[in-house]
Amino acid sequence: MLQNIKKFANTSETLKEAKKNVKEMSLAKEIAVFIGLYAITFFIPLILNGIIEVTLILSNQITDYTQILVELYGVIFIPITIYFIVTKIEKRSWRSVGFSKNNVVSSCLKGLFIGFLMFFVVVIIGFALGQYKYNGFDLSSAIFLIPFFFGFLIQSFGEEIHERGWILTFISKRHNIIIAIILSSVFFSLGHLLNSGIDLLSLINIVLIGFFFAVLFLKYDNIWICGCAHTAWNFSQGIIFGFNVSGTVTPSLLKFSQTSSNLIGGGEFGPESGLIATVVTVIALVIALYYTKNNENKI
Repeated sequence: MLQNIKKFANTSETLKEAKKNVKEMSLAKEIAVFIGLYAITFFIPLILNGIIEVTLILSNQITDYTQILVELYGVIFIPITIYFIVTKIEKRSWRSVGFSKNNVVSSCLKGLFIGFLMFFVVVIIGFALGQYKYNGFDLSSAIFLIPFFFGFLIQSFGEEIHERGWILTFISKRHNIIIAIILSSVFFSLGHLLNSGIDLLSLINIVLIGFFFAVLFLKYDNIWICGCAHTAWNFSQGIIFGFNVSGTVTPSLLKFSQTSSNLIGGGEFGPESGLIATVVTVIALVIALYYTKNNENKI
């Protein structure tokens, strides 16, 4: 497994771009720089998004669903902030966070397919085991399809740019790629600490799926595929099937629900806090690591 990851990393143009003109520095200084930059990526988007939310609340123009949309679209401030950090402070190219100009459409389509298929398999397994039940559908929720799709697109790409595009590449400039993947996945998990219903298995599963997204990022050498896979997972989970998305309730076309909160199917956090999601993610990770079509890794 580790050999395949290193092989992907060794052929990654993204990592090569990230390592250009890297200045040596002590570990203590590197940690201090990272903490400072991380604080910028955290607080500036948080403050800007907060200003928008407060403005809408004071003008009585916010509901439960519009607040969720504001939070999703507000994630746009993260990639904007990271663009400034990468290009102006670190002095490296935007390509170094995974924005390849090659095969953008095919990468996005493949990512959307992967994310939808993974969550669809979670639903099928959960339904077969009696963990999930189908309660009908609500066509009136179709009005939310487009705004929530683009909301999840922005939110998912924002997180992928932050964790895989920036944190992973920042660490990998001076350290082993395995360390970079582990730390970026841990930061990805810790970013969900304040979500409703979070528990230990939820955090573990988020680390695992972060590891999976990191493998896609390296194997296909772009941010497009993992950003779209992330989008499709969240969109399918909430808007299509009606499960909580990392603890957040959204409108949905289909009305699936968990029969109870337990270790297998998940709890308030959603299916991501259950062992079914663990198994599906591990299988997807193994396939990503070892499946190669026509002996080619990149698309």
